[in-house]
Amino acid sequence: MLVESIDKTEKEIVFVYTTCQDLAEAKYLSLSAIEDKLAICSDFWEVNSIYPWHSVMQDVNQYMVMMTTQKPLAQKLVAFISGLHSYSIPMVAGCDVPFTNPAYLTWTDKTLSSREPYHSVDEEAAIQRSIAEEGYHPGHLK
Repeated sequence: MLVESIDKTEKEIVFVYTTCQDLAEAKYLSLSAIEDKLAICSDFWEVNSIYPWHSVMQDVNQYMVMMTTQKPLAQKLVAFISGLHSYSIPMVAGCDVPFTNPAYLTWTDKTLSSREPYHSVDEEAAIQRSIAEEGYHPGHLK
């Protein structure tokens, strides 16, 4: 059974989140973490933040970044984000996810544990064009 094939304690999903100064940094951190297989997904959106910095009250627009990963990768992801972040003291925190559908857990585990690198949509289109030019069609023999 699909649910039984997953070690739930080792493969639990957690969210790791931070705020970034702008959209470019949010995308950079997200893409870098996913390419390094430390996160499976990253969501980001604009937020307004208020906090004191060097005794001056700040009221700024930032981007909240929430990355999805597996529990064993969470501390590595926190260190990774902290090392790339533009802030001298970034807020990087995490929270457990109490439940996740089994199919997503399986896909996450398979994808993060794979050694194969990711490629872009454009690269995938080029691969598919090359296959089509060679006369191969899925489901048919040459």
